[in-house]
Formats: sequence, C-alpha cells, structure tokens
Amino acid sequence: MKTQYNIEEINPATISAIREIIKDSLGVIMEDNGLVLDFGNATYDKDSVKFTNFKVRLANADNEMMKFLKQENEYRVMHEEKPFDLEKEGTMNGQQYTLVGYNRRARKMPYIVKRVIGGGEFKIAEHTAIRMFVGLFDGTNGHLEAK
Repeated sequence: MKTQYNIEEINPATISAIREIIKDSLGVIMEDNGLVLDFGNATYDKDSVKFTNFKVRLANADNEMMKFLKQENEYRVMHEEKPFDLEKEGTMNGQQYTLVGYNRRARKMPYIVKRVIGGGEFKIAEHTAIRMFVGLFDGTNGHLEAK
C-alpha cells in the first residue's frame, strides 16, 4: 500500500490516486466488518473533488444492477415469460459469461455479463441474453460490447 502520493492539484490522474487512497485506507476495515465501499463518478474543480453515490453496503448484498436484474426477472415471470437463470454460465464466442446486472436506462444493450475467466464486464442485447441465459442459445455469435 502506497502511503505518500504528494497530490498538489486535482485532475483526472490525481482523482484516481485519491480514490485508491480511500479504498486502501478504508478497504481493510470495511472488509473486516463484512462491508463493501462503492464509489460513483467524481466531479472536481482546481482544489476539490466530490464523489457521487458514495455507498457502503453489506459484502453479501446485491449491487444496484443485480437488484434491477432480479426485478426484471420478476417482471418476466409476471408476464409469463421464462426468467433468466442467474446461476447459468452462457457461452459466446467460445468464452463463458455470467449474467450480473441490468441497466434500466440502456435501451439497446441493457444486460451486463461478466467473463468467467479473466473478468471484464460487457453489455449485451436482450435477444443475446435470452439465448444465453434462458436456454434458447443456438450457438450463433451475439453482439458484445465492452462496458
């Protein structure tokens, strides 16, 4: 853990360093107490920075995108559609993915998947999510876009 950053001005590079300072300082304490620290975007001027959506949650609690995905699943069941299997690993382009979230504001690609090996989150369209996680996957390539 780096302890001396020598921050003399606020800019995008130093904001990342400030974010790391906070995560390094509080991360261990939070983890010991079963909590997770989440940050939103940052707004800044020449001498200050403000993080939006600074949130502390239980370590085993769902994040906001997963909560939205579960609500979407309830909606699908209510409208007599098959729900997504949240435990299933779907395959696309020879790689395994899990469904980890739903972005309500995204129209074209609202579903968020995470690569099982190597990590990385990606956005996918509804028809791709249905093929991968409802059981209608036909082996064709879906459209995948980095999140």
